[in-house]
Amino acid sequence: MKWFKNGHIYLSESTFAESMVIEGNTIKKVGNNESCEVFFKGEEVIDLGGRTVIPGLNDSHLHFLMTAEFLPLLPITGVTSMKELIDRCRVYIEDQQMTKEDVLYSEGWNHTLFTDDKRIPDRHDLDQASSSVPIVLVRVDRHVMSLNTAALKAFNITQHSQLETGGEILKDTDGLPTGILTEGALDLVKAQLPARTKEEKKEAIRQTMKLANQYGITSMHTNDAKDDTVEETLSLYEELEQEKALTVRFYQQIWFNNGKYLPDFLKMDYPFRKGSDWNRIGPIKFFIDGTLGSRTAALREAYSDDQSTKGILTKSQDTLSDEVKTAVDHGYQVIIHGIGDQGIETILNAYDAALDGKDNDLRLGINHMQITGLDLIDRVADKGYLTYVQPIFLEDDIPILFDRVGEERAKTSYLFKTMKDKGVHQSFSSDAPIVSFDPFENIQCAVTRNRLNEPLEKAYLPNEAMSIYEAVDAYTYESAYASFDEDVKGRIKEGFLADFAILNQDIFSVTPSEIKNITVHSTYVDGIKVYEEDKG
Repeated sequence: MKWFKNGHIYLSESTFAESMVIEGNTIKKVGNNESCEVFFKGEEVIDLGGRTVIPGLNDSHLHFLMTAEFLPLLPITGVTSMKELIDRCRVYIEDQQMTKEDVLYSEGWNHTLFTDDKRIPDRHDLDQASSSVPIVLVRVDRHVMSLNTAALKAFNITQHSQLETGGEILKDTDGLPTGILTEGALDLVKAQLPARTKEEKKEAIRQTMKLANQYGITSMHTNDAKDDTVEETLSLYEELEQEKALTVRFYQQIWFNNGKYLPDFLKMDYPFRKGSDWNRIGPIKFFIDGTLGSRTAALREAYSDDQSTKGILTKSQDTLSDEVKTAVDHGYQVIIHGIGDQGIETILNAYDAALDGKDNDLRLGINHMQITGLDLIDRVADKGYLTYVQPIFLEDDIPILFDRVGEERAKTSYLFKTMKDKGVHQSFSSDAPIVSFDPFENIQCAVTRNRLNEPLEKAYLPNEAMSIYEAVDAYTYESAYASFDEDVKGRIKEGFLADFAILNQDIFSVTPSEIKNITVHSTYVDGIKVYEEDKG
């Protein structure tokens, strides 16, 4: 047994305990010091010294393996000009003494942050960094890729290349590729990139779990297993579990960018929720559109800053509906990427058809749910569909939102509070490596409705701000609900798993603009301390 005393232990909105006792991997007693002392039969006593304790944080949608592989890359996230991007690539190529046999691959640029030229980099731009070393740079949202001329040649991307899934190879006035690929076209390159070995991938996961634990994260819904790599990717987590190396619990979102792989998956031995408390098969994941920043999110009306496009639906209504029905008929939960209002409407049509009037017992959900409209939110609430939202996206989207969709649509977008008030189950996630999976930055954006370093008076739709209690619950209880685990984790409660984080600051009373600076004192998973801050 372990007895944690003299704490500020969060139970539910405005309700706190002083003390708790855990035995093995389970919370056995929660109450005041006196009641827990009477219950306690052991020797290990931890004095919390008044620190705040919250349930272990649970990121409900990210790409954990991708994040682990992303961390060592050339850092281009936050680059603020085209010139800086080109210069970083050129210097890196020189420093690493790269040749035409190598590939410079990185992710994270965002042209909306560029101060000199707010364009998507094309081959002519990247040729300035190197005309011989192939350069492949993926936008922060992972829906757009920029290549130099050497990369187009190395990966055989021509005006005649054929796409299996939605997307585009952008071409110039002569019909030649510009070096810009969108959506499914990225797979033409990704399929040819050199792969890491299994052991390298497992080690990357091990190291990145340490960072997750440092953030107080104890569970994740990870979206790594994809298309024809499902077995290979899932085996990484299965082996790490067998080695007792997991310090994060994983709920696997199985991603089908190309629906042709779905029938093969359904023949495999991966039924929904197969696994353990550490690693379990979760929903089937589909895409229907792109992103706001790249103008590929599917809108019902044209983009306000580009009347020539409404974005991209990556598949037809009939195709999506057929795929959803197949998954549902096989007993799988489904989660679908939908950012634009047309994309979201297409998802809702598919879900409604698949359920055919039945209750949403499989907890079908929509990932992102950004450009909405009240009619769509009402449909979500009426059917009980789940939403997976990323308040941290406001950091990048606030500067472009009104330009992209105009004032009227902006007023009915990112409506976190409205969805909460309508009873929508809404969990928080980061979508890392799109952004950092630091949960405190995410929570700050939810309660301030602002960018991380902007004054509060510049908040976007401040009435849509969530309370700090709602935000913490969205990162704990709601994420557990999304994986059917609300009766075993997501709360500090007797009988629940002993997954929790001890904070150095009180997240419930700190100034909202300081939430991003909160640090974790220690993190426990399954009753075991997996992280403790360096006291040196």
